[in-house]
Amino acid sequence: MDVTRLSAVELATAIRERRVSSVEVVEGVLARIDDMDGDLRAFVTVDRDGVRAAARAADQQLVDDREVGVLHGVPFSVKDLLDTAGVRTTYGSRALADHVPTADVEAVARLRSAGAILVGKTATPEFAASLCTRSALNGITRNPWDPDRSPGGSSGGAGVAVATGMGPIAVSTDGGGSARIPASACGVLGLKATLGRIPHESWPFHFDNNSSVSINARCVPDLAAMLDIMSGPHPLDPWSRRPPRELDGDGSDPRVGRVLFMPHPAGLTADAEVLDKVETVLASLEGTGVVIDRMDDDPTGHDPSMVTNILFANLVARAREFTPDQQRLLEEPFRTAVTGDRVGQDAVALQQCSLERSRIYNRVEDLFTRYDLIVSPTVMAEPPLADRDDVVVVDGREVPLMRWWSHLSLANMTGHPAISVPAGFTAGGLPVGIHAVGPWDGEPALLGFAEVIARLHPWGHLWPPGVGAPPVE
Repeated sequence: MDVTRLSAVELATAIRERRVSSVEVVEGVLARIDDMDGDLRAFVTVDRDGVRAAARAADQQLVDDREVGVLHGVPFSVKDLLDTAGVRTTYGSRALADHVPTADVEAVARLRSAGAILVGKTATPEFAASLCTRSALNGITRNPWDPDRSPGGSSGGAGVAVATGMGPIAVSTDGGGSARIPASACGVLGLKATLGRIPHESWPFHFDNNSSVSINARCVPDLAAMLDIMSGPHPLDPWSRRPPRELDGDGSDPRVGRVLFMPHPAGLTADAEVLDKVETVLASLEGTGVVIDRMDDDPTGHDPSMVTNILFANLVARAREFTPDQQRLLEEPFRTAVTGDRVGQDAVALQQCSLERSRIYNRVEDLFTRYDLIVSPTVMAEPPLADRDDVVVVDGREVPLMRWWSHLSLANMTGHPAISVPAGFTAGGLPVGIHAVGPWDGEPALLGFAEVIARLHPWGHLWPPGVGAPPVE
C-alpha cells in the first residue's frame, strides 16, 4: 500500500480498521518529503519529532480502544501564514524567522481535535504578498509538473505538497486567489469558503476582511471533511458568528441547473489552449443537463486594481507595527513601502475602494438570482517561470502577471465561496483549472460541481512526473 497516494478519508478509514498504522502513514509522508522537497521547496518547516510522537500516540489510542476523530492519524500541513502551537511560523519573512507561537489558530486546533497530525508548515512569499511563491527566507518553490515553472501563490507550498503526496490535505489561506491559483497550477482542488464559514480570528482587520482560511486537497471527500471540521463560529471572528452549517453526506450537491460562463472575467483574455480545456469541461456538463449561458462581458464590473490597493494598504499597516530591526529584514520593495515616507493610500481612496466593493457585491447577488454558479478559467495561462515571475504568455505574447489571476479576487471582495477544479492539461503537460463562484453558503453546489467534473474528467490517478509510478500490488 502506497500511503502517499491515498486520500485523507481513505487513510482515516484504513487507520481505524488497523490496515495501516498512523506511524506507517507518517513515515511514508516524511520519506516523500525527503525524496522531493529538496528541489521543490514546498515546506519551510517539517516537525519530524512532533509528527512521529503524535503518530505513536494516535496508534496507542486505537490499542486502548479509545474514541477517535474523523481524521484520526492523518497527516496535514499548514501554510506558514497561520500560527501553530510549538511549530515555527515565519509568515515567509526573515523578520519572523524564529517566531514560535504558543497557540494554534482555531482552524488548526479543530483539525487536531479531529485527530489529524501536523507535519509542518508550507511555503508562502513574505506575508503572502506575491503571486509566486518565493522568499529570501525559503528560496523559490517550484512546480512539480515542470520545476522551471512557479506553482503560483501565495499558497504555493500547499499546492505542491498536495500534488506530490507530501500529505493528502493542506490548510492554506486565500486573500485574492491564494489557494485557487496554486490549485490550478499544480492540478489539485482549492476551496475558498464563504467569508466566516471557517473562522479566521488571527486576521487583524476583522471588519474589512478579504482573507479566508482555505483548503487544498486532491479529492472532493477530503475537501468536504476538512470544511465540516473547521467550520463554525468563533468569538474573535465576527463574520463567523452565524449558526453552524453542517454538510450532509460528502457535502456535495450535484443539482447545478444554470451556470453563467464568463470567458473574459474582469476583461481578461485567456490563452486559447486554456480556454479550450475549460470549454471542453463545460460541454460535458451540458451533456448532463446543466444549462450554460455565455457572457463575454463581465457584468460584475470587477476592477482588480481595487483589490491590490486594499491588500497593499493592509500589509503596510501591519508591518509598520514591527520593530525597526524587524522592518530592516523585510524584502524589497516591501521594506521601502513600510519604512519610507510614502503612505501608499489615502483615507478617501480606500473608502472609495470600500464603496465599490459593496457595489460589486450587489451586482454578484443579482446574478445569483438567475444562476447557480459563475464559471471562468481559474488562471488565464500556463504558470510563469519560477525565476522570472513578472509575466505570463497568452497566445504567444508576454503579458503582465496581473493578467494571469486578478479576476479571482472578486470572491474575496464579496465574500462568496469559490473553487478551482482540475480541467486537464496543456500540450506542454501543465495543469489547467476551471473556476466557479457560488452564492453565500453555496459550498454544497461547488463541491457537487467538482464531483461531477471528477467523474467526467478524472484527475485523481494523475501524478507529477517526479512522483513516479505506483507500486504493483
